[in-house]
Amino acid sequence: MTAGDSPSPRLLALKALIAVDERGAFANLSIERVPANSLSSADKALLVQLVYGTVSMKLALDFQLNRLLQRPLETLPTAIRSILRLGAYQIMYLAKVPRHAAVDEAVKLAHRFGHVGTSRLVNAVLRRLTQTDLLTWPEQSEDLVHYLSVRYSHPPFLVTRYLRRLGAHETEALLSVNNLPPRFSIRANTTRMSVEDLAVHLEARNITVEDGRYVPEILYPVPTPSFADELFTAGLYSVQGEASAMCAHFLSPEPHERVVDLCAAPGGKATHLAELMGDQGEIFAFDRNAKRLQLIAENATRLGLKSIRPIHKAAHAALGITGEVKKVLLDAPCSGFGVLRHKPDLRWRHNDGSVRELAANQREMILSAAKLVARGGTLVYSVCTTEPEETTAVVEHLLSERPDFRVAETMPARFRQALSSGEGPGFYTWPHRDQIDGFYIATLQHAGI
Repeated sequence: MTAGDSPSPRLLALKALIAVDERGAFANLSIERVPANSLSSADKALLVQLVYGTVSMKLALDFQLNRLLQRPLETLPTAIRSILRLGAYQIMYLAKVPRHAAVDEAVKLAHRFGHVGTSRLVNAVLRRLTQTDLLTWPEQSEDLVHYLSVRYSHPPFLVTRYLRRLGAHETEALLSVNNLPPRFSIRANTTRMSVEDLAVHLEARNITVEDGRYVPEILYPVPTPSFADELFTAGLYSVQGEASAMCAHFLSPEPHERVVDLCAAPGGKATHLAELMGDQGEIFAFDRNAKRLQLIAENATRLGLKSIRPIHKAAHAALGITGEVKKVLLDAPCSGFGVLRHKPDLRWRHNDGSVRELAANQREMILSAAKLVARGGTLVYSVCTTEPEETTAVVEHLLSERPDFRVAETMPARFRQALSSGEGPGFYTWPHRDQIDGFYIATLQHAGI
């Protein structure tokens, strides 16, 4: 940013959106790369909301903007296209932002990134949008997939998948929830402080705390605590979603056990396993990405955990390093459709073909993971998605290739309210049903045949 740049959240949001549109950057990484350090906490929150919201609602925004433009939105320069989307998002979805202010800020940005003609275009289009009290959408009765896809800004292939499994009413509820800002949650490091004491310390900082719905170590603090605060820097908690935190409980690790965590970076589940074990035992945390593997080591150091061994190897190489163990966790790379509130651009990065490719990789990985499991041992398979190819079909593939494994249909009692079985083995969480991320978890036992 040059000396003349104003560190306004809208300017920084625009720069992040241009990176997403031009270079295919991930929304979260594009935010990290803009100079937002000088922003207040409220402006940082607005920055994130503007970027995530504009990326999430792109299809709906483009539909409304194209109705008001004389040429297709995609033919405009990237910066002007992003300015129109950013302004439209505020007009259509942010009630707290006055409409005239959204237009004025957009025109200022258009002056900066365009010329007189483009600023006039932005002004005219967004002013027309502010005068529309009731937006026009595709006709629901004519094409339900098209209507839901545009209205809730999800790709048609994903809407079709949800309709097939959930029906119209539940699909609409899920699409709507996917567009809401995620709740921020933390996991208490119980090797250093009890959940109750951590809540007291947070409340002393004027942070309201709500207990997790299902996982006892999870808290929901409001407002979001600062990562510069000593509670975080002293390793008293980690940031983790509640559905993700269920995985370690399914594995039920005990002190002094040897545990393998495959695809472990950035270390949320590995550190949780260590905490549940009282940091007594060995956790072999494998990941093929060296940079992300370093995050495991950094998190373990901050949390004061000594039992984690980060290993720069892929899952198929683990057996030669650890031998067989009693507990294995495979949280496999997936489409991420269960965490669209956290990673909104994932909806635009996948299609039916990429889901099939991911599923093929997951089938290979689960067979590699199964080789690590000693007789009588446990393998927990999890993914932050709910697509059948990546969930039940992967587990069924393992069962067909390894008849010495069986599915354990039991679960920790505290999760019974949240988890529901699907069309096959394992359990799901759904954002619209359970108010947490979408996850799939299956527990497999080596029967020792």
